[in-house]
Amino acid sequence: MSENPVDEKRNKWIKRLALLVAIWGILSLEFSSTVFGVIFIIFAVSIYLSKSFMVIYVLGAILWILGAIQLLNAAGFNTGFTVSAAYGIELIIVAIANFAVGGFIIYRTKKLE
Repeated sequence: MSENPVDEKRNKWIKRLALLVAIWGILSLEFSSTVFGVIFIIFAVSIYLSKSFMVIYVLGAILWILGAIQLLNAAGFNTGFTVSAAYGIELIIVAIANFAVGGFIIYRTKKLE
């Protein structure tokens, strides 16, 4: 008997997302925040091993939190937490990208559920 096509789509999404989050974590370790780099790598492993959509939703929320911190830093508020090597307009662009990616992850996961 063949596998359900929906389950196949879910498995592909989980594997691709885990790989992308791992790459994002490694890049974060190298270029921006060590803390968020480690968090993304932990999430990549958690997503891959648990195959839980709840973990994916939390990842989307973490990306939104990261984007909010970046916007606050770009606006001049001292959050006490440096999340990127970028400043000014570059930081705003990165923050918007984090909001968009977090929203896309949540939307796509909700669609597959």
